[in-house]
Amino acid sequence: MFARPAFIISGVAAVAALGSYIFWGPPKKKKTADYCPGLVNFGNTCFLNAVLQSWSACPSVSVWLGNFLSRHVSTSTVKKYLAATILKVLRLLNNDGDCELDPFSPGEVLEALRRRGWIISPDEQDSHELFHVLTQTLEEETSRYPSVVSLFDVQALQNPCNKYQPDGVAFIRSQGKLPILPRREMDHPFRGLLASQLECYKCKYRYPVKYDLFDSLSLSFPQKYWGPLTLDQLLRHFICPETVNNVDCPGCAKILKTQDIPKSSFKKKLTIGKLPQCLCIHIQRKQWLNSNVPVKRYDHIAFSEILHMDNYVYMKANKKNLCYRNGLFGGNDDTLDSLRFGTQNQKLMMESAPVNLLRALNYDSSTMNGIFVQPPNSLNMHNIHADENHNGPEIKPRVEFTYKLASVVSHQGNECSGHFVSYRRNPVPCVKDPMGSKWLFTSDENVRKTSFTQVLNSEAYMLFYERV
Repeated sequence: MFARPAFIISGVAAVAALGSYIFWGPPKKKKTADYCPGLVNFGNTCFLNAVLQSWSACPSVSVWLGNFLSRHVSTSTVKKYLAATILKVLRLLNNDGDCELDPFSPGEVLEALRRRGWIISPDEQDSHELFHVLTQTLEEETSRYPSVVSLFDVQALQNPCNKYQPDGVAFIRSQGKLPILPRREMDHPFRGLLASQLECYKCKYRYPVKYDLFDSLSLSFPQKYWGPLTLDQLLRHFICPETVNNVDCPGCAKILKTQDIPKSSFKKKLTIGKLPQCLCIHIQRKQWLNSNVPVKRYDHIAFSEILHMDNYVYMKANKKNLCYRNGLFGGNDDTLDSLRFGTQNQKLMMESAPVNLLRALNYDSSTMNGIFVQPPNSLNMHNIHADENHNGPEIKPRVEFTYKLASVVSHQGNECSGHFVSYRRNPVPCVKDPMGSKWLFTSDENVRKTSFTQVLNSEAYMLFYERV
C-alpha cells in the first residue's frame, strides 16, 4: 500500500544498485525508431517501470505535462516538480532527449515522490495504486488556483484589475461586488466524470444527476461466472443498474401528501458523464471468495485496438418521444444478470447477444423496459473485433467517442506476488503518426519487438486508450 509521510525503496540492495548506477552508468545502445530504452529495477520497482513505459506511449500525457510546465513553472524551479521529472523520463523512453543511457534509471521519479512524502514499502506494490499516486501528486502540483481576493481587504477589493460578477447576478452580504472565483485551466488527461442517478421504483421520482470524478475505470468480474469475457461485457457490467434500499423519496411523499418523507427502493443507474482524453481501464483480477480467501482471476479478457465508448456515455432521451423521461439510460440486461447471478442454461448465457444499453433504450419502443435482446446464436461474443452495433433498428452507428489502444500493463504471477510488464507502441520520430504501428514488449531492462497478436493475447491488467 502507498501512504505518507516516509519513503522506502527496497532495502540496502536497491540503494547500493542505485549508487552503482549513478557512478558507473549503464551501457549505451544505439537509438532506433522501433526501439525504446529499458528501465532499471531497484528490487521490486517493476510496477513503476510498467506505468512509465505505458504513459510514454500516450501522446496526451507528454503534451499536458509540457504545456503545464511551459506556462506555469519558471526554469529556476522546474526541477522541484514531479511533472518535470516524469516528462523527462517519458521523453527519454520515446528517444527524445540528450541522455543515451540504456537502461535508464527512474530513480528521479522515486526521489520526487519522496519529496512529496509518499512511502513505498519494500514489499511488492501494485501498478494501479501507483498510477493513482502519480495522478494525485500531479493533480496537487497542477491544480493550484490563483489567489482569491479577500472580502476583508479593502485595498485589494479596490484594485481595478480585479474581475467581479455582473451587477444583479451575485453580490456579498454588504451589497458589494463579488469577485469572480478563478477556475482551473488544465485537467490531467486521465480525468473523467461518472454520472449516476437514483430513480424510485414506485413513483419513478428521480434525483438530480450526480457527477463524480474518476482517473481510471475499475472493472470487476461477474463473481458467479468463470471464463473468457470481452472488454465490452465488463463495461456493460460496470454500468448495469443496481438496487439501493431505504432511500428518502420526495416523490412518494408528494403522492401520499405527507410531510414525513417515506423510504423507498431506488434503481441506481450509472454512465460516464465525461470521457477523458486518455482512458485508463483497470481490470480487477483479485477477487475474494466467500471464505475470505483472495484469488487471482486468470480469465482472458478480449479487447480490440479500437474502442467505441458511445454506448456508455450519459445522454438524455429524445424529448419528442413521450414514452421516455429525461435522465440516465439504463435497464435490465439478461445476459449480464446470468453472468452475475448464475443460470442453469450456460449455453444460452454464452450465446446471447451483447446489449447496447443506451441506444436500445433510445430506439426500441416494443419492450416494457426498453431493452432489445437478440435471439441466441445471433452473435459470437468471443469475436474481439465485433465493434458493430447489433441491437435496435438499422441505423448509422454513432462513433463520436473513439479510442485507440496505446499500451497494456500485464501482471505475471499469482494473487500474492508476481511481475509487472507492459506492451507499448514503439516511439515514432515523425509527427504525421503520433501513435506508432509497431509494438514493443518491456520488462524492466529488457525490451524487444512483439506482434500485435501477442498484445491481444496478453493477460491485461491495465489498458490505456488514447482518444482519436
